[in-house]
Amino acid sequence: MQNGKVTVGLIQMSVDKDREAMLKKALDRVEEAARAGADIICLPELYRTPYFPRHIGIDASGSAETVPGESTVAFSRIAKEHEVVIIVPLYEKAPDGKYYNSAVVIDTDGTPGTPYHKVHIPQDPGFFEKGYFYPGNAYRVVSTQFGRIAVLICYDQWFPEAARCVALEGAEIIIYPTAIGHPSADIPAEGNWQESWELIQRSHAIANSVHVAAVNRVGQEGPCSFFGGSFVCDAFGKVLARAAGREEILIAPVDLSLNRDVRESWGFFRNRRPDTYGPVSVPFPGESGAFPAIRSGDTPRNRGFHMPAEWEPHEAVWISWPHNETTFPHLSDVENSCYAFIMAVHASERVELFVPTAVIHRRVRARLREMGADLTKIVLHTSDYADVWIRDYGPTFLVNRVLGKAAMVRWNFNAWGGKYENQLSDGKMPHTMNRRLLLPMFEPGIVLEGGSIDVNGRGTVLTTRACLLNPNRNPALSADQIEEILREYLGVEKVVWLNSGVVGDDTDGHIDDIARFVGPSTVVCAY
Repeated sequence: MQNGKVTVGLIQMSVDKDREAMLKKALDRVEEAARAGADIICLPELYRTPYFPRHIGIDASGSAETVPGESTVAFSRIAKEHEVVIIVPLYEKAPDGKYYNSAVVIDTDGTPGTPYHKVHIPQDPGFFEKGYFYPGNAYRVVSTQFGRIAVLICYDQWFPEAARCVALEGAEIIIYPTAIGHPSADIPAEGNWQESWELIQRSHAIANSVHVAAVNRVGQEGPCSFFGGSFVCDAFGKVLARAAGREEILIAPVDLSLNRDVRESWGFFRNRRPDTYGPVSVPFPGESGAFPAIRSGDTPRNRGFHMPAEWEPHEAVWISWPHNETTFPHLSDVENSCYAFIMAVHASERVELFVPTAVIHRRVRARLREMGADLTKIVLHTSDYADVWIRDYGPTFLVNRVLGKAAMVRWNFNAWGGKYENQLSDGKMPHTMNRRLLLPMFEPGIVLEGGSIDVNGRGTVLTTRACLLNPNRNPALSADQIEEILREYLGVEKVVWLNSGVVGDDTDGHIDDIARFVGPSTVVCAY
């Protein structure tokens, strides 16, 4: 770099499912940019895979790679051969087993730096990233042959604090690899995203007196249209080069020495008042920045949780021991079935078993011991309850796999539309369970039983109008309002309604009587 003058190359491209083809395509484009005179070359966010966070709950681990790994080795060779700096954004499986949305800066000698891990993780329709990417906890400014570079990734670009931090750490240019587009054909209510996307980044350039480059992907992926528009601007926000909405290699000469002139002229750093900025850096309450405490307005979906499918691996199963002879006139037969169930299940997962009295506790435990059960895998809890239907009055468990966290939803329980007054008190059981589990608990405040819903763990829930729209459940709520609650509290995108369940059933048509998911795209129906 002479007198601050360098050339930036941005690889704006579409992405498809063939990872090997994407690697070759990216290598070819980067070499083309190097031959065109680029000194710093950047690929778009997650350059090697379609934007899988459009969906909830899919297994994307096959798209992850290590650092060093296939991508960094291949691009290190090109960086060294052409004496260029290359920024490689990828889906990383780190040595700690966590999955990150990462970017690696490779210097001109082919040496890859420590990956930057995306700090700000979005969770919105079409951008469900909190279920896939563990959030980073630090910014990085990398000294290279062509200046001090900070890489921030996509959603980071909406946060002025991130840009200010790296500028204070000496960044001369901030580069934003990105995957942003309109998630559907509908125009967002707030207006054109592309205009605001460019505007916010140009404002970071001005406020921090640094150059900014943003590289986006293009193309149609499902309903999402990635709009491209990659650009480079100077330290006062002037756009030096801008791509259109097609595949393109954008080459832009820049003069980083302008940073100092703008900063000194406008005094944006000299006249700062850090003594007044305290509220900006107050941490949220909670165990960590990656997992703050539940706040007002939080829902499972916007925190990255979803209800897994029933066939997914369990840590434990919760059941309530049968004791109500009105429900079960032949109680001993039902008890024998429960013993058989526990013996079968506890071989592969823990059984958490409610029993209503100390006497029954001792009897059940003794019988299980006689049957040869491993009592270290069976936990008995003595608690008062009316009946066995814990699937209905118990909580809905949720997972956020990337954080390794579980949570629960406590629904209101009105004993199937007020049919059994003596069972209303069983609605207390989620709180009873959580005194042991200590999980984050979400409470939507509507009546719902667990048997009235079934999910595929991939963003779809089955239910019935006969039950959820019954006036004896939530008469003040419309179907649209209930759908929105299901989306937010089960972490789903799509609600599939069946009309009715089994005629005359006390549950008013629970879905688990007539239709169940047995795979992500397979439903078995009774008829």
